[in-house]
Amino acid sequence: MHQSMGVHARAFFIAMCVELGLYAVYLLWGLSGGRDVLPMLGRIALIFIGIRALLVAANFVQTWLARSPAAPQHRLNLFTAARLFCNELYAAIRTYPFYFALEAWLVPNAPPADLPHRGPPIVLVPGFLCNRGYYGAFRRFLRQHGYGNVWAVTLQPVFGSIDDNAHALDRHIEQICAATGADKVVVIGHSMGGVVIRAYLDKFGGARRVARAISLGSPFGGTVLAKGPSGLGENLRQMSLGSDWLKELSAFEDQPCPVPFTAIWSPHDSIVAPQLGSRVSDAYGQSIALPGVGHMEMVVSRPVMREVLAVLDNSCG
Repeated sequence: MHQSMGVHARAFFIAMCVELGLYAVYLLWGLSGGRDVLPMLGRIALIFIGIRALLVAANFVQTWLARSPAAPQHRLNLFTAARLFCNELYAAIRTYPFYFALEAWLVPNAPPADLPHRGPPIVLVPGFLCNRGYYGAFRRFLRQHGYGNVWAVTLQPVFGSIDDNAHALDRHIEQICAATGADKVVVIGHSMGGVVIRAYLDKFGGARRVARAISLGSPFGGTVLAKGPSGLGENLRQMSLGSDWLKELSAFEDQPCPVPFTAIWSPHDSIVAPQLGSRVSDAYGQSIALPGVGHMEMVVSRPVMREVLAVLDNSCG
């Protein structure tokens, strides 16, 4: 498992350099004309944050229109709604462009060999259009709490089918087991990463290599935002509401998952809507609701991290 920058990260790295380069050109142009630097820096910050705020707001509007009915205990007031938006915006600022562009430096594939660890190796699986750099804060949190044998993968092909991604996950896990000598791993998947894990377990016999699985905001029932351009990817089409692929996957929920499965979801998910589609059936596994958490925020959210830690502690001792 090499640690070089993948195609996905290179694309985000180039985009980051272009965006920051444009800001630098604007700043140099202004300075050469004798303009004050502070107002120019303020405009740059406004543009940088504003672009991401518009994207986050657009996601919230679309998922609010397609939202699931909210339980009384999950309803937000003005303050908690504003906090939800700000936390999601902060996650977007950290992610685009930095986490994705700097994956090779922030989250190398293989962890240091001398870190303390409990239980099987942990494998972090990112979602659609994401790479392992997304898990920088998450991996650091686990390491601080005694889980140092944490691996992260970037699934290929980026726009292939979820079944192809599940086969890629299988190859990664086999390599991790060979490298560590472990028989099984714990898998944690955010967004589409959780759907890939479900496919790996339910359709391709992945239980032979998995001790426990955890999903974070995964669209098992599909999402309204997956109605994007038809050429954007087969995996996106498979996550559209009512897709035949998801119907096939949901049939497995009539019986228990082959391994202990925990689905952590948010009633206020800003990308997966209807939000109840991130749960699993009681027969299949356990579902834990964390209100007031946005979709991108999940992998940097302390409440989410603590919930994952509790699941790991209960199963790994």
